[in-house]
Amino acid sequence: MARSGISKAEVQSARLALIARGENPSIDAVRIEMGNTGSKTTIHRFMRELDAIDVDASPTQVDDELMSLVTRLAGRLREQAQEHIEEVQVRLDAEKKELQETLQQTQRQLADLIDRHALQTTKLGTQTATLLSTQQALQTEQKHNARLTQAAKDVESRLQDKDEQIRSLKDQHLQAHTQCALLQERLSNATKESDKLQERLTERDQQNRVLELILIKTEVALENLRSGQPAVQSPSES
Repeated sequence: MARSGISKAEVQSARLALIARGENPSIDAVRIEMGNTGSKTTIHRFMRELDAIDVDASPTQVDDELMSLVTRLAGRLREQAQEHIEEVQVRLDAEKKELQETLQQTQRQLADLIDRHALQTTKLGTQTATLLSTQQALQTEQKHNARLTQAAKDVESRLQDKDEQIRSLKDQHLQAHTQCALLQERLSNATKESDKLQERLTERDQQNRVLELILIKTEVALENLRSGQPAVQSPSES
């Protein structure tokens, strides 16, 4: 919504901005430059007064007005560049923190699974040793008790139960190994994402340095303009 009431200084600033960009400072262009604010009648009256003043204005006064305009534009450019840098930095910091938290959670899950795998391996080793001992006892019993066929059958049944337990433990071991592989893959993906984030941070740092160089060149140009020296051309302009 356009605000009511404009000043001659605002009309003059808008007019000078258009002239500095090489545009025709018409009434409509001046009004658009001010954000579609003010009536065309008031703008026209102020512009006639400014035209009358410009006839008597000295080159020094014009230079001072242009210098003031350039200084304000440079300040706005510097503020906008800084705001953009800060927004990008905040967003990248948040993304980096989220990835780090995901990586830490994955590492904790991997460590827990490794502990569980070690425990199951230990249990499997113990049961395997027990099975070997049972088999040896069975062989001894068969030698000394050939006629105790039924007892041997009972022992064989126990051996089948042990074999079933071993197969079950092997299945659990295979599942644990599969889960471990999946977690390792997730860890690898998280590490790749972290590397990509680091590359993006490096690119943002380079962009920040470019913006800082632009600001420094702008300030140097302003300083040269104040002292009456020609602005130093950048390598891209030469």
